[in-house]
Amino acid sequence: MSLLIILSNATASLKSGKLLKYFGEADCHAVTDIGDEAMKFMTVDGHEKVKKYLDDMEQTLAENGMPAECMTEYYIYTMIRYGEYESKTAILQGTGTTMDMYEYLEGTPPQNSGEIAVTTLLAKKLGAEIGDTVTLSYPTGETAEFIITALYQAMVNQGISVRVHTDCDINYIAAIGSPGTQIRFTDDPDDKEVLSRIEKIKELYPKFSSVKTAGETVKDTTGVGDAIDAVKKMSAVLTVILTALITVLMERSFIAKEQAEIALMKAIGMRNAKIYGQHTLRFFISAAAAVLLAELLGMPLTKLCFDPIFRTMGLEMGVEYVQDPVEIYVLFPIIVLAATAASAFLTSLYTRKIKSSDTANIE
Repeated sequence: MSLLIILSNATASLKSGKLLKYFGEADCHAVTDIGDEAMKFMTVDGHEKVKKYLDDMEQTLAENGMPAECMTEYYIYTMIRYGEYESKTAILQGTGTTMDMYEYLEGTPPQNSGEIAVTTLLAKKLGAEIGDTVTLSYPTGETAEFIITALYQAMVNQGISVRVHTDCDINYIAAIGSPGTQIRFTDDPDDKEVLSRIEKIKELYPKFSSVKTAGETVKDTTGVGDAIDAVKKMSAVLTVILTALITVLMERSFIAKEQAEIALMKAIGMRNAKIYGQHTLRFFISAAAAVLLAELLGMPLTKLCFDPIFRTMGLEMGVEYVQDPVEIYVLFPIIVLAATAASAFLTSLYTRKIKSSDTANIE
């Protein structure tokens, strides 16, 4: 049961749009891949071109009944220095976003172009803290100083990155690309409506390589959600088989051990059906206790198993896991309890062979 919950939590998380923030992106409903179109923004005035492109997209979507905020991120690799320490890092800058759209672990979001947020891993590497001044050396040869105001975590560049203010003037000629254009609908549509709008966006922008939900984007980026989901399904089958085998073996052992007691129960007039029910009930109670314990330990065990994996990708504090309530609180308990009860009941039918005359075996 615990294994099923761990795999379910991992699968649900790796297919959830909520993990988008760990890729250095703001929350949204859909993500578009504009393909080679991203190259035209990698110019000296690229930042201004990106703003116009996003404004035009917002206007087009609004005219087609899809009011939305459009935003994007651009990455630039550069060097950062603090005192005698320096490191290669990725600069993250959002356009169409506000600094409070991102998640921070400590401090306050950068308020102007002279302030910056850094990842916890980079801060440790540089020996810097909130309030310290660091120097960025751009690939173009320019340098600029920034005050650290916040710490965050992201998997970009294995956890070594900085986030500059949206108004910071950066030469995009050194940009290496963008993860895509994010679309957040402002009228809060449901999941079905979001999927319908994605199809409309594909018609409006046929040149886009893809248009996906935030969850699909996370799933494709991580690339392991479907694999873990397959393991989960296989584990569910194995759980039924193992539960049945263990229950059958234990019940046969109990019957052999309690043969005289069962014979005595029959001698005093107890019906077979009641004996079957008694033997099945004790296994059901044990299975229910196991299910309850697994539910309580599910999230701690998930963190224990998967947090170390995410730490290798730059997330020191782990992630905010997502759960599938139907699987965890309905489907899996039913599977375990049903397999246990059925196995115990079918095995308890063997008690029919025990007769009341077998009381003579009582020592």
